[in-house]
Amino acid sequence: MTEKGMTGIMTPQTTPRESQAMSTIHFRIDDDVKRLAMQAAERQKKTLTEVMRQRAEELAAEERHYQDSKHDAWLEEQIAAAFSRYDAGESEFISNDEMNTRMEELKAQAARGTL
Repeated sequence: MTEKGMTGIMTPQTTPRESQAMSTIHFRIDDDVKRLAMQAAERQKKTLTEVMRQRAEELAAEERHYQDSKHDAWLEEQIAAAFSRYDAGESEFISNDEMNTRMEELKAQAARGTL
């Protein structure tokens, strides 16, 4: 990651306590910015590392929410398009059993190389 006055490296590592991979972030920052950030963290009775980890987790949560929202919007568009095709007589709704039967036939055709 690179921002004004910062450079960084992320290195993956697995800790015995954690079942998922963990990463370490190293970055350079101006001395004055570090001093002020440490003072702000101390006021919160936290270390600068704890504050930075919390902010990184908040950013990740924001990104997950953004990505989920994008997917939700895409899915809503697909559903609206499907109903539009149905209303225009360009498609039909079928039962789950019928869909499974058709899918099995398509799989069999693909396996035979006749799809």
